Amino acid sequence: MNKYQELFKKLQQEKVNGPSDVNDHVMVFDGLNTFIRAFGATPSTNEDGEHIGGITGFLFSIGKVVRDFRPSRCVIVFDGRGGSARRKKINGDYKANRANKTRLRRHDHQQFATIEDEQEAMRWQFSRLVSYLDNLPVTFLAIDGIEADDTIAYIANMYKDIAKKITIVSTDRDFYQLISPQLQVWSPIKKKMYDEAALIEEFGVHPNNYVVYRTFTGDASDNIAGVDGIGPKTILKTFPELADTKEFTLEDLQNKCKDKITLKEGKSYQKVLDSYDTIEMNYRLMNIKLLNIPAQNCSTIRGIMQQPIPMLNRQEFQRLFMEDKMWNTMKNLPEWLTNTWLSLNAFAQQTHKK
Repeated sequence: MNKYQELFKKLQQEKVNGPSDVNDHVMVFDGLNTFIRAFGATPSTNEDGEHIGGITGFLFSIGKVVRDFRPSRCVIVFDGRGGSARRKKINGDYKANRANKTRLRRHDHQQFATIEDEQEAMRWQFSRLVSYLDNLPVTFLAIDGIEADDTIAYIANMYKDIAKKITIVSTDRDFYQLISPQLQVWSPIKKKMYDEAALIEEFGVHPNNYVVYRTFTGDASDNIAGVDGIGPKTILKTFPELADTKEFTLEDLQNKCKDKITLKEGKSYQKVLDSYDTIEMNYRLMNIKLLNIPAQNCSTIRGIMQQPIPMLNRQEFQRLFMEDKMWNTMKNLPEWLTNTWLSLNAFAQQTHKK
């Protein structure tokens, strides 16, 4: 039995057992990550020939994951306005590469005449998407002043003693540091579930030490430079402690390097110490477990998560589809709404009775 067959068998078993409480299986989507992939990859156009792949691709993408995994609760998180400001105070170049791109993405199916046209389409679709989400049994968050990663990490910490299972849906590897026996990360591109065993198998690093590992590699997508001359193989060979369950802190890292240099063992240790300022800065940028979130934002997140989950409003959802002339993108929209969202709607009802 291959890995895909094992995963399918596990999913089928979970469907049979099924959650009984709204917080049994909390599924959290990285909203912007999902939207950007959908916008670039989905060729859908409405009846007027206008590209609407960001909306339809997003809805179909989250719908497929919900159908496959049958969570009891679905949370969709986006970056808030000014979310990157705190990290830019640590490093002014943080995410600077995104602003300097001459074109966000090119479409094989749809070429926008100018980057302004493309950005305008993205803005409209993103804004319109919120209207659709308002009519689904999902919890939607975008907290001003913090990034989605921080909000998701806070929710994971908030539900660690409440939920039986938490699944984060994203291709962003930053979430691997949150993996625990209770929390897993589903990569919709790789179609792979990352738990502790999967992370160790692929990267040779335990989730408890993944963020330290990432301080060396950096993150090109966020314009975070790594440590020159120390690649993944060298990291694991120099610091095998990263594969252990026990947390290997920056202090442990520094102390080991100093001890090894005293014993005159290896140039890599000196290189680490020479780059320690970069490593420490990267740790502050990339460690979402630090939960350095203003108290007011924490209160806002808790307040939203404690509100009743919206009920499925199929009539308004279908009206929006017709208004946007998107009916041709899905022949059986009423059936899709029922098959995808009915079980979540039942759990949403629980929150209205409490």
